[in-house]
Amino acid sequence: MTALDIPATSKESLGSDLGTMRLIFLIVAAAAPMAAVLGVVPVAFAFGNGAGLPLTFLVTAGILGLFAVGYSAMSREIVSAGGFYTYVARGLGAAPALGAAFLAIVSYLAFACGVIGYFGFFGQLALAEVFGIDVHWIVTAGFSILFCACLGYRQIDFSSRLVALLLIVEFVLLTALALAIVVDLGLDAFPVAALNPALMLDGAPGIALMLCFTCFIGIEPAALYSEEAQAPEHSIGRATMGAIVLVVAFYFFITWVTIGAVGMDIGAVSREQLADLYFNLSSTYLGGLATKMVIVFLATSMLATGLAVHNVAARYLLSLGRQECLPGFLARVHPRHRSPHLASLTVTAISVAATLIFLTTGLDPLLGFGAVGVGLGTIGIIALQALTSLAVIGYFHRRGRSRLWATIIAPLLAFAGLSLATGLAVVNFDLLAGYETALMRALPVLLLLTLVAGFGYGRWLRAYRPHAWEAVSRELSA
Repeated sequence: MTALDIPATSKESLGSDLGTMRLIFLIVAAAAPMAAVLGVVPVAFAFGNGAGLPLTFLVTAGILGLFAVGYSAMSREIVSAGGFYTYVARGLGAAPALGAAFLAIVSYLAFACGVIGYFGFFGQLALAEVFGIDVHWIVTAGFSILFCACLGYRQIDFSSRLVALLLIVEFVLLTALALAIVVDLGLDAFPVAALNPALMLDGAPGIALMLCFTCFIGIEPAALYSEEAQAPEHSIGRATMGAIVLVVAFYFFITWVTIGAVGMDIGAVSREQLADLYFNLSSTYLGGLATKMVIVFLATSMLATGLAVHNVAARYLLSLGRQECLPGFLARVHPRHRSPHLASLTVTAISVAATLIFLTTGLDPLLGFGAVGVGLGTIGIIALQALTSLAVIGYFHRRGRSRLWATIIAPLLAFAGLSLATGLAVVNFDLLAGYETALMRALPVLLLLTLVAGFGYGRWLRAYRPHAWEAVSRELSA
């Protein structure tokens, strides 16, 4: 028995109602396909490698697919609400695991707060453009906080159903746009010239790769929900790989058809239109009513993402509460909903505080709050995936059960690709965040300090709280 396995006889357990398909919905929700297509893809076209973007998505998915090989192998043996933290503990040791846990908590909290800023902006836009209602962004931001607070308090099964509904609508709208382009242009909607691998090196391929990784953020929740999943030893790996395949197929199709509609000079056109690129395409091929629907469901896409990330952050707090590394009340599970309700309320409290603090700055919620928060979260999460790849190698090596492809070669290749992506995100953080200043470029250093602080906290526990240290260290003997 290990510290992070959760038998009902010793610790309050979460519900176990999630099948593979619902896990996929939760993973894809965190990736926010509509928000990614309407918000990130135009930037990648404009400032990345232009028409080389569809193939860059395939490269990104390939790296994440390599990561998923080792990740899936480990998920068949570990059932825990600790996510990457648990994996790093099993493979690299207790102190690195606490560093990873601190990094994960800060990254997901930053991401969750950033999504609040995004919804504050796009929710305000939707109310104004579609319903003629003019409100301050703090009103819509407050609604998103309340939405996540209420659903995060309940059992995850309810959240997964709502997320699934929102995702279906997002996919339908974006697919309808793509199909309208195909019907109008025929085979010209699929320009063969865009499949030239040399295009991936045009412009700024590093920026394109970084932004593509941003569109895939969210594949960790499968492991975080393993305690709530049906047959987690099988469903976690399947859901992770299934989500990667689904998302890359969707992004590849949408971006390829977009090039067909706009032309091979997509980079220049995107620099002119940027955020209006897909709104203009929707108006041209679907009409004004559909465009209004796109605006509304862009906002709901942010809600689905916010809920998914809120749930991830809550489960990290739950896990560390169980280990007595954070206050024990965070480990409490609601007797009826079987949810980490107190951890969820803690995430809500932090979100409220961050939003109110930002409100006093008077800065733009989209760039000053949204992009900075999501950008920081993105870097931290990619770095966690890189650490997890190393943990897979260590875990199976310690147990003398290494397999050449699944637990050595694939994780090593994934570590190389993810490390490259992390470096590119750090170097280009000012672009990702929307502020090209020296201070903004230095902001990712906070993530490194968080990682070091977590490691140092582990050493402090070993010296002054040996009981808590022992609880974490037992992961190594699993």
